[in-house]
Amino acid sequence: MRTFLDALKNQRLAWSWAVVICLFLTVWGHAPVLPVAMGGLLAVAIAVLRSLSRPAAKAMVRGDR
Repeated sequence: MRTFLDALKNQRLAWSWAVVICLFLTVWGHAPVLPVAMGGLLAVAIAVLRSLSRPAAKAMVRGDR
């Protein structure tokens, strides 16, 4: 079973998009920083927890279906 830190490493795209969206909302949209930052962290945490709950995909062997 993967550890929580390994799951965080696998969610690099979610982290980068959370940072981009948070910066966009706070700088351009003048949204409050704390709620936007907490929402970004919550979104990444949900993505990590969902990836931990899924079983690992088995490698397909030639001839298997």
